[in-house]
Amino acid sequence: MRHIILSTFLVCLNFRQETWRLLPKFLQALLYIAFINSSYYYFFKRRILWEFQSHILNLKGLRIIHIFFITPLLFLLCMKNLPQENVKLQMIHIIKWAFKCAFCEFLGLKTKMIFFKNGWSIFWSWLIYIFLFTFGYIYTKRPLLIWKLSAPTLLFFLYKFKAPLYRITILGPLFFFIRKKQPTL
Repeated sequence: MRHIILSTFLVCLNFRQETWRLLPKFLQALLYIAFINSSYYYFFKRRILWEFQSHILNLKGLRIIHIFFITPLLFLLCMKNLPQENVKLQMIHIIKWAFKCAFCEFLGLKTKMIFFKNGWSIFWSWLIYIFLFTFGYIYTKRPLLIWKLSAPTLLFFLYKFKAPLYRITILGPLFFFIRKKQPTL
């Protein structure tokens, strides 16, 4: 229930801030963010670092709410008042928003809306928020650069948190297109 309240609060806050006006500019970045966020569940499905909890919603529903609603709404709120000209002010703004989001996540941890495992901590969440806001913003200007930066970032987290990579994990999506030849009799 608290996740639904959080989502509703963020929708109201975004409505009040009129962040829907940013959608044309940031739509591609939001799709990138949803893809990267979904990648976590793909690569870490056997070694979860964080997971949401609810007594009302099932796990799949919670993940969908966070991937497609909560995270994009947070991103739009951060981008709403991002300084446009001064890079130093942009960095300060993003770091402040990362602290706000990490603090909210800390409250979620204390109220058992989320739990951490396998070495994950608030520090790592804060760092992820910095990547999220920075990469999402730059994606609107230089998408290819962000894809190139995303690969080593992903590899770092896969290595750091010992993601269980199996051949099927890496090639899994490709197996959808490759059919096994049926033996002939």
